[in-house]
Amino acid sequence: MGSSIILKLLNVTHYYRNKNSKKWYLPFDYGEEDIELNNFNLHIYQGEALGIIGEPGSSKSLVGRLLSGEIQPDKGRVVRKKDLFFADIEDKLLQSVSVHEFVKQATMLFRYKTSDHKVEQIVRYAHLEDKIDIKVNHLTNPEYAQLLFALARTSKSSIIIFNHILKYLDESFVEKAIKLSDEYINENLTIIIIDDAIESIAKTTNYIAWVSHGQLRMEGSLKQVLPVFKDHEHDRLSLVSDEEKANFDVDWKKSRTRTPELTYNFKRIERYNHVKPPVAFVRFWTWLSVCLVGLLFMAILMFNNIGKLEIGQNLDQATIQNQKKNLYEETLGYGIVLDDSITVENMKNGDKQKINKYGFVTITAENNKNYRIDVDNKHYKVAKNQLRYFDPASLFESHSTKSLAPYMQKNYINYYEFFNSHLHKKHSTVTESLVPENDKNNRFVVPIVQQPISMIFNDENRLNGFTFPIKKKEELKDKFDIKDNFWITKSGDGYFMADLKNNKWIYIEL
Repeated sequence: MGSSIILKLLNVTHYYRNKNSKKWYLPFDYGEEDIELNNFNLHIYQGEALGIIGEPGSSKSLVGRLLSGEIQPDKGRVVRKKDLFFADIEDKLLQSVSVHEFVKQATMLFRYKTSDHKVEQIVRYAHLEDKIDIKVNHLTNPEYAQLLFALARTSKSSIIIFNHILKYLDESFVEKAIKLSDEYINENLTIIIIDDAIESIAKTTNYIAWVSHGQLRMEGSLKQVLPVFKDHEHDRLSLVSDEEKANFDVDWKKSRTRTPELTYNFKRIERYNHVKPPVAFVRFWTWLSVCLVGLLFMAILMFNNIGKLEIGQNLDQATIQNQKKNLYEETLGYGIVLDDSITVENMKNGDKQKINKYGFVTITAENNKNYRIDVDNKHYKVAKNQLRYFDPASLFESHSTKSLAPYMQKNYINYYEFFNSHLHKKHSTVTESLVPENDKNNRFVVPIVQQPISMIFNDENRLNGFTFPIKKKEELKDKFDIKDNFWITKSGDGYFMADLKNNKWIYIEL
C-alpha cells in the first residue's frame, strides 16, 4: 500500500434525510432524528482495496456518494487527489438512453481516447450484445451491474468506487472483480467496494471500514473487523420483539442523533434550494406573523395610554454596507506563516494561540480584513497580511523531485522516502519516532534532533510537511526562472515551496 492518502472524508456531519417534519408549526424543519452522518472521518490510501460494510440503514451508500462528489456534505470536507470512476446501482433508473449510447457517453469521459470498437468491446465484456439498443433503465439489476463493472474496468481510473454492484454479479464476474482488485493493489491504485455481499467483500478487499448508524464504528484488516461484524449481525438478526430491536445498539443510535453545533453550515435552508419552503408559503406565514405582532403591539399601547411611539435611529446605507463587509464568506484554502510567529484569537472565547514560523493552517472563511482558520475543530481569526495564502486548486508548474534535488540539503532529500513515510500520522506518533530536538509539544512546528529539518502539523494535529534548507539559491532561481521570493511547484503527491527570502524549502502533502 502506498503511503499517500488520496481520498478523505474530514468531519463530514450534519447531513439530513430529505423529508418533512410532522410538526405543523415547523413544516420544513429537520429534527435530530434525521441526521444521516455524524462527524464521519475516513482516510483512503493508494494501493488499498477498501470494503465498506454495515447493517441496512447505516448510510454506507451515502459515504460512497460523498467520496465520489455526487453529493456534497452539509458540514466538513471531502479531499480528492485523483480521478475516479463511480458505479452506483441506484443510478439505473435515471438512464433513459440505449446501452450503446450510454457506453459511448461514458467512454468520452475516460482519460484516454476511445473508439467505436472500444464501445463494442465493453458491451461484449458485459454480455449485453443482444441488448445494445435496449434502454438502460429497462435492464435488470444484474445486467446493469455487469455493464458498470465493464466500464469501470476499462476506464483505467486511479480510483474505482462500486456502490452495491458486487451483490448483483454472478460467480464469473466476482472472479473478475477479484482479479481487478489484485491488479489495482499491485499497480498502487485504489478500489472501494460498498456492499452487503460480505463473502464477496472478503475476497476482493484488504481493508474494511464498518459504518454503523451514520458513524465509522471500526476499521482494520479483514481478520480484525469481519468476525466482530458477523457477530453483531447474528445478534441483530436474532431479535424478535419490537422492544428488543429498540434497545439493541442503543448507544450508537444515540450517538448518531446527537444534536450538532448550531453553525452556519447547520442551517441547510440557507444552503440547499431543495429544502427551501415554497415562496407563497413563506409570504403567507410572514404576513400573518407581522399582522399578529402589530395587533399585539397596538393593544399594549392602548392599555397603557401611550400615544407616541419612539422610533430608534435607522442605520444608514454606509453602516449597513460596513456590516456586510465584515461578514465571513465560506471558502477553503490554506495559509503559511512566513516571517515571524503570529498570535491568533479564538472567535468564541477570545483565547489566544501562538503559531510559529512555517505553521500551516486551514482557511475556512474570510472577510475584507481577516481569515477564519480552523485548529483542532475550533475557529480562530487572523489578519490576512499575517499569512501567505495557498490554494492547491491553482495551476502550478510541475517538476519532479529529482530535478529539484540539486537545490536541497542532502539531510532531507537523501532520505525523503523515510521522512515522507511519517506523513499524515498523529503528532504523538511522529514525535516518538523522529525524536524532536526541543519543543516536542509545540502544536505547529517541531524541529528534528540534530537535523536542519522541522516537522509541520496541520489543523488535525497530523504531520503534513517538513521544512529544510535551500542550497544554490541563485542557481535555483536561474534554472526555473523564479522572479519572486516565494515559489510553488507541484511534485508528485505534494507541493514544494521555496521561501527564498529565508532560504528554506517547505514540503506540504495535503
